Amino acid sequence: MKKIIAVVICLILACSCLIGLSACGKQDLSQSQYLGTWKATDASFRDEKQDIDEVLKDGDFIITLNGDGTATVDDGTGASSANWKETSKGVKVKGDDINTKMTWLGDSFDLSIFGVHLILTKQSDESTGAATETAAEFDARPLIINSEPVVVTAKESFDNFGVTEFVCDASETYSFTKSDDDTTWKVFVLDEKFADGARYLPQAEEPALEGDGTLKIEEGKYIYILCSESSFTGDAATDAALTINYAEGDEEDPVTPDNLFTRGVWSASIDGKIDTYFIFDDESNGRTERADGTGGVPFTCEQKAYDVTFHFGSPDDVTEAKFSTGDNTGTFNYGDKEVTYYFEAVSNADPATFEVPTAE
Repeated sequence: MKKIIAVVICLILACSCLIGLSACGKQDLSQSQYLGTWKATDASFRDEKQDIDEVLKDGDFIITLNGDGTATVDDGTGASSANWKETSKGVKVKGDDINTKMTWLGDSFDLSIFGVHLILTKQSDESTGAATETAAEFDARPLIINSEPVVVTAKESFDNFGVTEFVCDASETYSFTKSDDDTTWKVFVLDEKFADGARYLPQAEEPALEGDGTLKIEEGKYIYILCSESSFTGDAATDAALTINYAEGDEEDPVTPDNLFTRGVWSASIDGKIDTYFIFDDESNGRTERADGTGGVPFTCEQKAYDVTFHFGSPDDVTEAKFSTGDNTGTFNYGDKEVTYYFEAVSNADPATFEVPTAE
């Protein structure tokens, strides 16, 4: 398969001049966000990621876009000159050895011909040649809900490989409601901007939500919404939509994947009586202390949405816990039994200095 794709790439680079495009004359593009040197860093074929070094057998594929509308194209066998211009979806590059379009993805380009996708990322802060401006940093769309909910449509995200990106503007519980059962929607919530092409998210991360549901999302988190209808899969976009709104009856809730397991202290009660304190040094490490002062154990944990895996005392211990934001409970599976605790945050408690309160 890799040899076939490499051959296809060679055909693309060798025969792109046969694609009928209008001429790209010189023009003032010194204020364009696309200026700079762009290198093919990822490749995919039929929705499967490929080894870029195997695909580009002749060497790196690099395009430099200059501010006067000229360009330099290096396909690994040598550099050639071209002209370029902006389009509604990105840029068009035309020269003796290349004549193609590149689609803008927000922080990179997609060069797509014959089912092969090359992703070109910016390689330097300043463009070469006659360029006078650098590409503007892409900012994700803020998720702001005023009087009306936010509606993400399949048609809106179709040309961006079915991906819509937000940055959470306010720490709230949000509801996600799909318009039909035929379209798949996946919601990913990340601490940082995803470094690779967002369409590869399902291969690297687990979705926080698939379809309908609610999520507590903190301000500043990156939200990626992937729709099954996209130009990458070739399916036609329908009128499908995903509606985002504030969850009804949203209240302050200490037991969520985003704000329970951060640095802090939580009490865990059974039948109204505190049994154990969970003391988190960070999102993955901490210790327990029994409320009766008889001791505790260190632990590590992994969080995936409302499911958390604890390792008490040893990495060999595996204790699964499921949390509910509706009643602030967490149910722990200790192997031969299940125990449900009621969780409550301990105000102003410092994990480094916390001591179990003594009975008066």
